[in-house]
Amino acid sequence: MNIKNHNTNREKTVMRKQLRIAVFIAVLVGIVLMVFQYFRFVSKTIYEESVSHLTEVFHQSDNMLRELTDKNLTYLHMWGENLQDISNEDEIRDYIKKAQKDAGFMEFYFLSAEGNYKMATGETGYLGLQEDIGEDIRQGNDVIANAALPGKSQLLVFATPEAHGIYQGFEYDAIAIAYENSDIVEVLDISAFNGNAQSLIVHPDGRVVIDHSSESWGNVYNFFGLLREHSDMSEKELNELLEKFKAGRTDAMLLNLDGGNYYLVYEKSNIQDWMFLGLVQADIVNASMNSLQRSTMLLVGVVVLCIAAFLISLIIQTNRTNLRRKDTEILYRDELFQKLSMNVDDVFLMLDAKTYQADYVSPNAEKLLGITAEQIRKDIRVLGKLHPAEHEDSEKNYLEEIQVHEQREGDFKYVHLKTGEKRWFHNIAMGSEVNGKKKYILVMSDRTSDWKMNQALSEAVRAAETANKAKSTFLSNMSHDIRTPMNAIIGFTTLAVSNIDDKKRVQDYLGKILSSSNHLLSLINDILDMSRIESGKIHLEETEVSLSEVLHDLKTIISGQIHAKQLELYMDAMDVTNEDVYCDKTRLNQVLLNLLSNAVKFTPAGGTVSVRIRQCHGTQKGSELYEIRVKDNGIGMSQEFVQKIFSPFERERTSTVSRTQGTGLGMAITKNIVDMMGGTIEVQTEQGKGTEFIVRLPFRTQPEHQRTEKIAELEGLRALVVDDDFNTCDSVTKMLVRVGMRSEWTLSGKEAVLRARQSMELGDAFHAYIIDWRLPDMNGIEVTRQIRSLGDDTPIIILTAYDWSDIEAEARAAGVTAFCAKPLFMSDIRETLMTAIGQSQSEPEDSVLPAAGSDFRGRCILLVEDNELNREIAVELLNEYGFLIDSAENGAEAVEKVKNSEPGNYDLVLMDVQMPVMNGYEATKQIRALDDPALAGITILAMTANAFDEDRKKALKCGMDGFLSKPIVIEELISTLQKNLDQVSGV
Repeated sequence: MNIKNHNTNREKTVMRKQLRIAVFIAVLVGIVLMVFQYFRFVSKTIYEESVSHLTEVFHQSDNMLRELTDKNLTYLHMWGENLQDISNEDEIRDYIKKAQKDAGFMEFYFLSAEGNYKMATGETGYLGLQEDIGEDIRQGNDVIANAALPGKSQLLVFATPEAHGIYQGFEYDAIAIAYENSDIVEVLDISAFNGNAQSLIVHPDGRVVIDHSSESWGNVYNFFGLLREHSDMSEKELNELLEKFKAGRTDAMLLNLDGGNYYLVYEKSNIQDWMFLGLVQADIVNASMNSLQRSTMLLVGVVVLCIAAFLISLIIQTNRTNLRRKDTEILYRDELFQKLSMNVDDVFLMLDAKTYQADYVSPNAEKLLGITAEQIRKDIRVLGKLHPAEHEDSEKNYLEEIQVHEQREGDFKYVHLKTGEKRWFHNIAMGSEVNGKKKYILVMSDRTSDWKMNQALSEAVRAAETANKAKSTFLSNMSHDIRTPMNAIIGFTTLAVSNIDDKKRVQDYLGKILSSSNHLLSLINDILDMSRIESGKIHLEETEVSLSEVLHDLKTIISGQIHAKQLELYMDAMDVTNEDVYCDKTRLNQVLLNLLSNAVKFTPAGGTVSVRIRQCHGTQKGSELYEIRVKDNGIGMSQEFVQKIFSPFERERTSTVSRTQGTGLGMAITKNIVDMMGGTIEVQTEQGKGTEFIVRLPFRTQPEHQRTEKIAELEGLRALVVDDDFNTCDSVTKMLVRVGMRSEWTLSGKEAVLRARQSMELGDAFHAYIIDWRLPDMNGIEVTRQIRSLGDDTPIIILTAYDWSDIEAEARAAGVTAFCAKPLFMSDIRETLMTAIGQSQSEPEDSVLPAAGSDFRGRCILLVEDNELNREIAVELLNEYGFLIDSAENGAEAVEKVKNSEPGNYDLVLMDVQMPVMNGYEATKQIRALDDPALAGITILAMTANAFDEDRKKALKCGMDGFLSKPIVIEELISTLQKNLDQVSGV
C-alpha cells in the first residue's frame, strides 16, 4: 500500500512539473507574439510620424520659395512701369543699379522674345534658357527659367513682358533679373535636421530647376537619371513615380540611395509646373524614434526576462528553500566566527595532515602575526619566519607526531613580521578527522599583554624592593651621619662641663659643638628640601640678582672649608656682559654651594677647586644663557655611579667616600632645582683625576640696571693685562675696551716689564696695569716692584683668586695701588679703576650689627613660646642685647597680655606658630582684630621651626610682619629686630 501511494505521489509530482513547464512555454510564446505585434505597431507609427514631419518641413520650404518668386516678379512689374517713364539712359542705369542694391539680384537684362539680351552696361549676348520663352512673352506671361552663360554658373532668371521698348538701340520685349543657383539654394536650406536635409525643384519630367542635393552626386540635371544611377528602383517603379509627378500628386516613400535609406517627400508647387522634392536619411529622421524603439525593446526584454525568472523561481522555489535555510545557518555561523576571531587574540588554522595545505585561516592572522591569510594558504612554512633569529628549531615540525584526538600545548616567542615587535604566544595543536581525512587544528593565542603585565608586576616588585633597600640604606646612612655630629655635640658638651674652669678648652669645645650643630642642621635641611621637591611644593621666586655678588659671596662662604682642607680655590668670569639678572638667588646659591661643597669634600689636601662662569647667547630675546663649571682634581667617580648620581639617597661606596659624611641627597636636590630653572647639568669625571660639573642656566637680564661703562678720564689711554691664563687675558681686555681704554695683554711677567720700559721710551706709556698675583716666571709683586723702579707711578692692580691679606703689606710696599678679586666682572673692574684714579663710586657699607647692650636697652618684647627650653634660650640671647622680655606659653595667653597692656608697653611680639590651646596664626588674627588700633597694629614676627616658603606666606597672610626660622641665627635675629624696631620708631 505504501509503495502504491509512493508511486501515486511520484506521478502527481511529475504531472505538476510538466504542467508548470507547459504553462511556462505558453506564456513565453504569448509574450513573444505580443512583442512581435508591438514592434510592427511601433515601426508603422515611426514611419507615419516621420513622413508627416518631413511633409510639414518641406512644405514650409516650398512656401518660402513661392514667396521669393512672388517678390521678384512683383519687383519686375514695378521696375517695368517705372522704366517706361524714364528716357535718359544714365537715369536708367542709376535706377537699375539702385534696384540691384535693394533686391540683391546678380544681373539685369533687357530681353527679346528670341532670348537675346542687352545689359545696362551695354553688354549684349544670348541668354541660353532651357525653355523656349518666346510664346510666353508674346502672350504676356511671366517667365521663370534656368539659363546658362559661358563661363558662369547656372542662373535662375525671372522675366516679365510688361515692360518693352528700346534701350541703346536694342528693342526688347521684356525685362529680366537673374540669380545664381546658390542664392536660391540658401532660401531652401533646411535647418530642422542640422543641415542634413536635401531638396530639389524639378519639372514633372524630372528636369532639375534648382539643385540642393548631396555633393557626392555631382550636378543633377534630371532627378530620374539620379534615381537610375544611385538607387535600386526598377524601371516600372520609376515610371509609376513619373506618372505621379505629371499628375501633380503629393506623397512620400522610402527608397535606397547608395546603400542608405532615405525618405523622399514630393508635392506639387504653385510655381508653374514645378515639383518640390525633399530627401532626408531615414536614420536622421528616426533618431528619436529609434531611441524610443530601443528603450521599448530593452524594457520588453527586461520584462520578459523578469517574467521568465519569476516563473523559473516558482518552479525551483521549493527545492531552494531547504538549501537557503542551510546556507543561512552556515552564513550565520561563519559571520559569528569571523566577528569573534577579529575581537579575540587567537589565530585559528586548519591544516591538511598530508599536504599541510591551510584549509582555513582566521582573518585576524595579519593583525596578530604580521602574515596575511593568503601567504599562509600559499605556503604554511611562512610561519617559521615568526621565530626570532636566535631560535635554533625554527624549521622543526611540531605537528607530525600529533595523533587524532590528541592535543599538545606550548609557549613560544614570535616576532611580528610587520612591526618587528616581539610577542609571546600560547599554542594549542589538536589532531582531528573530517570526512575521513586527518586534519590539524592550531590555535595560536597572543599572551603578550599578560606577559607584559607580569613583567610590569615583576619590575614593580623589584622597584619596590629596590626602593625599600634604598630607604633602608638611607636610614642606615642617616643613622650614621646624624649620630656622628650628635656624638660630637654630646661628647664635647660633656667635656665642656668637665672642664668648665678652663676657658680656652671650653671655647674650643663650644666651637666644635657649633660646627657639628650646623652640619646636623644641613643634613635635616637636605632631607626636607628633597621631600618638598618630590611633592612639588618648591616654587622659584625671581628677584634682581647680581652674579658678581653671588660668586663673591660664594667665595667668602666656602673659603673657610678651602683653608681647612689646604686646597686652592680658583674663580673667574669670561665674557659676562650682563651680570645683573633675574633669578631665585637662594636656589642658585643652593646649587652652587652643593657643587662646590662636594668638590671640596672629595678633593684631598693640596688639590685645586675652580669655578668659571661664562655668558653665552640666549635663545630668547631678553634672556642669556650662563654656563657655570665647577671643577676639581679630586678622587673622581666611577662611570657606573655617574649613571645614578642624581638619584636620591645614592652615594658611591668606596673606602674614601665612606669616610665622608652626607645624605646622598645633595645632587638630587641640585638636579631638580636646575630642571625647575629650565637649565641643564652634566658631569664629566674620571676616577683618580677629578670631576667637572657643567651647569647651563637661562636668566632674564636687567637692561635697566646697566650703567654707563666708559670712564671719561681713562678713555683712549693704554692698559696692560698680565695673566698666565689666556681666557682671563682675553676677558679682562674686552672689559677694558668697554670702559674706553686701549688694552693689551701678555702671559709673562718679564715681558710685562719689558713692555712697560718700551712704552715709556716711546712716549706712549701705559696708564693702568692689571697683573695676576701668581705668574709662573715672576709673581705680581715682583713685576710691580720692577715697573716702579722704572719711575712709573701708573696705578697697578693685583688680580687674584686667593686671599691677599697675608701679602697685602708687602704688595703695598712694592707699589701696588689696589687689589681685585677673581672672578672679575665688569662692575668689579670699573669700581677698582675708579678707586685707583681717586673717583670711587662704591656705595656705603651696610650698618654694622649692634654690640651687646647698644640701642635696644629699654625695648620690651613679648616672647610667645610653648617650649620651655627654647623660651630660655631666646630670653638669654635677647637679654644679652639689652631687651626686656615678657613671655607667654600659648597664643591665648599672648592675646590676653596684649589686650590688657597699654600702647607702648610692648615694642614687638615674637610669635611661635605651633602651640597648644591657640596657635600663632589664630593669636595673630585676634590681636589684629582688637578695638584699640595702637594695640592691633603692634609688630608681630613669626619665630618657628616651620621653615618652608609656604609657612612664611601663611604667616604674612594672617597678619604677621616678618618671619624668622629656628634654630635661631643670632645675626639674622638681631638684624630683623633692628629693622622692624627702626620702622616702628620712624628711623
